[in-house]
Amino acid sequence: MNKCTKCNQQFDAAYHFCPMCGDAFEDEKNAAYWWARARQLRRKGDVQGAIDCYHKYNTIDSNNSFSYKVLGDLYYQMGEMDKSIENFLRSIELNKDFPDTYYDLGVSYYRRAKIHLAIESFEKCLKLNPKFIIALYWLGITYYHVGERDKAIESFKKLLEFNPSSFIANYHLGVNFSAQGEFKKATEYLQKLLHCCSDDEAVLYHLGYAQFESGQLAESIETFKKAVQLNPQDKRSEKMLKRILDVSYI
Repeated sequence: MNKCTKCNQQFDAAYHFCPMCGDAFEDEKNAAYWWARARQLRRKGDVQGAIDCYHKYNTIDSNNSFSYKVLGDLYYQMGEMDKSIENFLRSIELNKDFPDTYYDLGVSYYRRAKIHLAIESFEKCLKLNPKFIIALYWLGITYYHVGERDKAIESFKKLLEFNPSSFIANYHLGVNFSAQGEFKKATEYLQKLLHCCSDDEAVLYHLGYAQFESGQLAESIETFKKAVQLNPQDKRSEKMLKRILDVSYI
């Protein structure tokens, strides 16, 4: 039996932290001590302290893929993307079959503007788990930003299969179809959002624009009017409304 020096609680020697107060026992040659200490500091919000303990854990046990994933998560939380990427890659070296790590790596690559590496990571994640919904979202967004609209649309359509009423899927399908000049399709997806997001100025702007470009002038005018009423500072919708109502333009 062990006895906690902080609260005097006795418990099984297999524990490396007190189950009552959470205090970790000092045993610096034991990897489990550093793991318990890192978790304790993380719960307290001491991210740098937790990082230091996970590194000490890794000096004793360097084959635990999850410890490197946790380090990657913590470095991401600290805004240190390069170190985050380094640890995610090490985690993948040790375990190539965990989709979450590929997803986290993809987000870190995206934050470092390494877009094609981000795409590769998201695709590996989805190969391991085709139902990893948030990875479908990020893959679609990433494809959109590199101008690969067809692949972005494919990702958001797959996302829509899991949730037909998804705001994210319908909105981004509308935006992508609009960017491709397929304004009627864009209108179809954006209109689905009016029942839940009729006060979303971004939805109204893109819907109004798609309606305008597809020849639905009356509908477009009403949509832009609503957008401007909701937010008089919405210069995009105000500009489009003036353009449509300009007699010389018509």
